[in-house]
Amino acid sequence: MSDPGHVLYVEGETRAGMADVLSNATDRVEVRAASRVEEALDLLSAWPADCVVSAARLPDARWLDLLERVRTADGDRAFVLHPAEGSETLASEAIGAGVTDYVADGTSIDALAERVHAAIDGTNATSRDRGPERVVDLVRSIQSKLVRARTTEAVDRGVCEALVDADPYVFAWIGDHDGTADEVVPRASAGVEMGYLDAIEITADGSELAEGPTGRAVRTRELQVAQNIPEEPGYEPWRADATERRYRSSAAIPLVHEGTLYGVLNVYADRTRAFDDAETALLGDLGETIAQAFHRIRLRERYEAQYRDLFEDAPVMIALTEDTATGPVVEDCNRRFADKVERSRDELRGRPLADVYTDEATKRLEQGGYERALAGEFVTAERTLCTRSGERLETLLQATPRRNTEGDIVGTHALYVDMTERKRAREVIDQAEAMEASMDGMAILDGDEYVYANRAHADVYGYDDPAAIVGNSWRTHYDEAEIDRFESTILPSLAEGEEWRGEATGVRADGSRFPQKLSLSPLSDGRYICVVRDVTERRRYEERLERQRDNLEILNQVVRHDIRNDLQVVLGYAESLRRFVDGDRSDHVERVVRSARDAVEITETAGDVAEVMLTADTETASMGVRRPLIDQIEEVRSAYTDAVVTTEGSIPDATVSGDEMLGSVFRNLLTNAIEHNDAAVREVTVDARRSDGRIVVRIADNGPGIPDDRKEAIFEEGETGLDSEGTGLGLYLVETLVERYGGAIRVADNEPTGAVFAVELPIVE
Repeated sequence: MSDPGHVLYVEGETRAGMADVLSNATDRVEVRAASRVEEALDLLSAWPADCVVSAARLPDARWLDLLERVRTADGDRAFVLHPAEGSETLASEAIGAGVTDYVADGTSIDALAERVHAAIDGTNATSRDRGPERVVDLVRSIQSKLVRARTTEAVDRGVCEALVDADPYVFAWIGDHDGTADEVVPRASAGVEMGYLDAIEITADGSELAEGPTGRAVRTRELQVAQNIPEEPGYEPWRADATERRYRSSAAIPLVHEGTLYGVLNVYADRTRAFDDAETALLGDLGETIAQAFHRIRLRERYEAQYRDLFEDAPVMIALTEDTATGPVVEDCNRRFADKVERSRDELRGRPLADVYTDEATKRLEQGGYERALAGEFVTAERTLCTRSGERLETLLQATPRRNTEGDIVGTHALYVDMTERKRAREVIDQAEAMEASMDGMAILDGDEYVYANRAHADVYGYDDPAAIVGNSWRTHYDEAEIDRFESTILPSLAEGEEWRGEATGVRADGSRFPQKLSLSPLSDGRYICVVRDVTERRRYEERLERQRDNLEILNQVVRHDIRNDLQVVLGYAESLRRFVDGDRSDHVERVVRSARDAVEITETAGDVAEVMLTADTETASMGVRRPLIDQIEEVRSAYTDAVVTTEGSIPDATVSGDEMLGSVFRNLLTNAIEHNDAAVREVTVDARRSDGRIVVRIADNGPGIPDDRKEAIFEEGETGLDSEGTGLGLYLVETLVERYGGAIRVADNEPTGAVFAVELPIVE
């Protein structure tokens, strides 16, 4: 910038006088002041400033309004927000709105001047650079590199290159923490380096060389930032080398996943205060993502090493084939395969598979055998191989598709078992096929360690891949009590060659416990087969059946026998009184007869409830609430003429999921509100309203109420009401039915006295 730039500082009331302070701090810009938005716009029309600096609080409009009007007049004009009191929310809003820069409160005047210079020069993180687009592009770039990376070196290289391609970063490197020497050793870098990593030394031992962002990040496992390298107190050991290369701020991001440090990422910018809250949050998230990539790659490398060991040392012949236009060729094979056909592995690689087949076996290969293997349809078959010396080698073959890292089929895995061990071969093949096809979790253990697990076994214990289990101890799937039981009573019997079957409690990968049926069968070679089945649902089903049987027993005993017999006696005597009572009192007898008959009908209904409770999967249907509720209100009014039953407002005709027992819910609650009411005039109020996709029916009374310590107990099986001689089944059945309909019931105090029962049922649209 050869000529002085023009800066308009809109001070408002919170930044009064800052224009003069900024003007005194630099001779590279001419600074003018405005206190209000309208004044600033008038000045800009006559004096087109290169940059507008604004306080956050303005007397006549929001800073955001000023930004929009400034950018409408000139879309390229720089705009710097300089609040007197900042926050993460304000910073996020400013970046999202597209300010050129956000300078937090507490920033020195020299730093502010430098940021304004950068805004005018266009070397800062502009609104487009610092906006969501740049952040999204950076994240996508790094994530795409992580997804494609197959090695830790590729991760290091991809991350560093992606960072230095994004302004304002100019240099990035990743280092390892050497625990022995307690120092950080660079392992990858990109950007403007010019020997920087050769010139510096960084430790994590608490010395002066450990007080920079990198050393602190290693010690604290948290992101560390140096916002102003030329002035940062702890940056002295590296300041000269950093400023010589125009590094003005830096951040150190520990790469940590599940407590393991996979290195520390260092990023440098060519201006001060490049790492605001949004930027550091992004880098912190990237650190975790990068560490997960390292973790994934190292796990895969370990599994691949285990697979390679298994491949090399397998007691059977294994060949990996590649599908070519001229037929399958041997891409690789294990030592046993090469030894059996009397050739070296180097000699076999790239050679047609048919070269080690007899003519008859080659014919089967060409007549569809290989195509079936590629399609995953190959079944175990006999194949005759030919050795170098011309001897025939009778084998059993099992072939499956082989895929590359993109999931495309590129050839086959071919497993050959020498027929001289025919019985053993048949057992191995059958066992492998059965295990893979089984819906039960099946695994093979050698001592304490898994050497094989099928997909179902991994699913039972909550793993995505059986490979996550292979190589681990079976003890990871049980708690200490179960491990003690296995070691003391079960493993000794297995050592004697006995099978064991029983139940145990397993532990999934997420730490949850579950009941299981387990069988352990020893093999002749000292290993043993483990078959496990999750019986959680079966256990729940058994518990549900047990509860239903208990419910039926109670209902049969109390309802169908005791109550019904007594009611039949009452009904018989009441009907016989008709001959002896006339006049007005005959109405009394008729009322007794009707009530007794209704009570007998209720016992029948209760019996129906028992049948419903014995049904494992109760079927419900859509039905209206209004009619069953009104019917029960009318019946209760008729049965209890001395009680006052009223409704508040109209009852909505909401549709819920229920059955013919829905009316019993309301009948039990209404009769309960009257029968347990000791007021001189027993009053019950019913209110029904829609609320948040549910209908809430409230039944309130003016009785004695329910003590707090009994509000939950009244719904329990066999719990009686206050001063009641009854069985206590009414409210228990109410709660059972309401839960069956997907609803809930609660009880609260009424004002000034009494109780309120509220039934909530989801509305079915």
